[in-house]
Amino acid sequence: MGLQFTKLHLAFPRRQSQAALLVIRLTGVLLLYVFTRWLFYIVNFKNFCHLHLWELLQLMFWGIRYDLVAIAITNLPLILLSTIPFHFRYSNGYQKMLRYLFVLINSFALIFNLIDIIFFRYIAKRTTSEVLAFLGNSSENTGSLILTFLYDFWYMLLLYLIIIWLLYKLGSWFVGRNPAPVRQLRWYLTHFLIFLAFMLTTIVFGRGGLQMKPISMIHAANRTESRNVPLLINSPFSIMQTISHPNLERIADFSETEVETLFNPVKQNFTINQYLNPDQLPKKPNIVIFILESFGRDYIGYYNTQKQGLTPFLDSLLNHSITFEGFANGKRSNEALPSILSSIPSLMDREFQATPYITNKLMGVGSVLKRQGYQTSFFHGGNNGTMHFDHFSHIAGFDRYFGRNEYGNDQDFDGRWGIFDEPYLQYFSKQLSTFQQPFAACLFTLSSHHPYQLPDAYKGRFTKATNDMEATFSYTDHALQRFFESAQNTEWFRNTIFVITADHTPEKAQFSSYMDYWGLYGIPVAFYFPGLGTGVRTKVIAQHSDILPSIAALTGSNDTLVTFGRNLFDSIETPFVINYLSGIYQLIYNDTLAIFAGNKVSELYDLKADSKLKNNLLPANPTSGQMMNKRFNAIRQQYNNRLIDNKLTY
Repeated sequence: MGLQFTKLHLAFPRRQSQAALLVIRLTGVLLLYVFTRWLFYIVNFKNFCHLHLWELLQLMFWGIRYDLVAIAITNLPLILLSTIPFHFRYSNGYQKMLRYLFVLINSFALIFNLIDIIFFRYIAKRTTSEVLAFLGNSSENTGSLILTFLYDFWYMLLLYLIIIWLLYKLGSWFVGRNPAPVRQLRWYLTHFLIFLAFMLTTIVFGRGGLQMKPISMIHAANRTESRNVPLLINSPFSIMQTISHPNLERIADFSETEVETLFNPVKQNFTINQYLNPDQLPKKPNIVIFILESFGRDYIGYYNTQKQGLTPFLDSLLNHSITFEGFANGKRSNEALPSILSSIPSLMDREFQATPYITNKLMGVGSVLKRQGYQTSFFHGGNNGTMHFDHFSHIAGFDRYFGRNEYGNDQDFDGRWGIFDEPYLQYFSKQLSTFQQPFAACLFTLSSHHPYQLPDAYKGRFTKATNDMEATFSYTDHALQRFFESAQNTEWFRNTIFVITADHTPEKAQFSSYMDYWGLYGIPVAFYFPGLGTGVRTKVIAQHSDILPSIAALTGSNDTLVTFGRNLFDSIETPFVINYLSGIYQLIYNDTLAIFAGNKVSELYDLKADSKLKNNLLPANPTSGQMMNKRFNAIRQQYNNRLIDNKLTY
């Protein structure tokens, strides 16, 4: 009796409709993205060994969202050409073209995932659009470097060839079903609806969902710790997210040894040797940071006698604080947060959060204090998600975010930005009383912002104000007074250090005193200690990026930090301030202000004697100009190269 063999049949027929064929192919691509992510994890396991199994599985699951974004955008030409409602797409030549296009697009995209499996060990992040500049730069000896890479990691080339083969088989095994010629209106209408459905789905996937804004790097950074972001996203997504943003250029003006002697951002051993006795401080003080919206020094009576009475409570508070001649590192609120919370000044055309460097590892105020056992929270009465405050505060180590949603009472909504300052600061005080000590909290006010609205009960109340903007400053000052009245009777109050600053100067500062550097960037930087008694008014300059290392000193941190500021309570380092606006850099070193066009000093001023910047000292002091140029280029080299190389942590 002869053996009988049964012919196996595929579960799915090879011939499919054009729509089904496209779905099958793109599903296969998604599986390859998932495979390369798991391979990325396995090869770089030591970088992610801190992940528990459940955390790992969550990252792998949420990573599919970023894979769908990359697949939708890169395959848009294929989707369009595969679904256009015309009958000529069934021809053999057209179908052959679609198969080759499918292989070409996805093999090109997936090669970056494979490269990063190895390259991650060198840069600790996913490849960004910098790779395109590298590939297009003949001076980089690109061809030789690629050959060396292929030689050293030949097995990745072999894997890539296998992936190309799989894409080819996926594109050729299933073929399109070619129906008989149809000319009826019904056929065209049906296929137009299919085309429309694919386009809408592609748009949704390409945006990463139906939320208001497409997902970006900062959404990925908010989903998990910064060190896990490379596992969450994929390389094509990283490149596409950064391709429209100009990247920093690597600088090699000095050797590594020389640049560190001129400016070394790696700081440790934070000591206190001026302005106060360390014995006066609580051992683990709570830290409360107030970022006052648009509070330029020009509008604070403590700093400007012409504005006496505009901010009476803040003036009295500063009289009992250690105060500095503060300067903002930028001119926008979303530039202030990286400077204040992570000591990263804004020296680019876009805020740090909108650059490829947002996924770099960094240490923020919250990160530093959590290592000492602090509970960390960030408060802003605005709409949740505004200016990505919620995302960046999380990146900077603040575990909890309290916005308009958490406040939960829109009767106090100003109709534009969020909750009015007075009720929100009362809410802030009550929340702090529920926290276990030691805690660290940052509050960003909002009422002193255009269009400068006041609650109805306060309209016409602030008689010292000459316009609506000044009235909102007085209102926020009143809200601060109410906060301190509520807080001073709590058990945590005298165990707290209050840091007072502003995000930037108000909008009118750009017009009323444009050439006055003091008016353009001047903001408060102050530290209030309830148990200190008398205050100390210094004439020393300070900047946003000094706040993190100063807090590290006040809390006795043993961390080694990368910071583009200095510890204000240590007399060793020379005070400096750096900022950037519209292609122009400014550097204050002691009392000298240098303005740079590109990487060369073009103007030099004595800031104390000539705040209006009328007398350019550079022609008469070329040697001073050269020294300032050297200092500036050292800071810029450290800044650019550390952001590029992901070296914002030690």
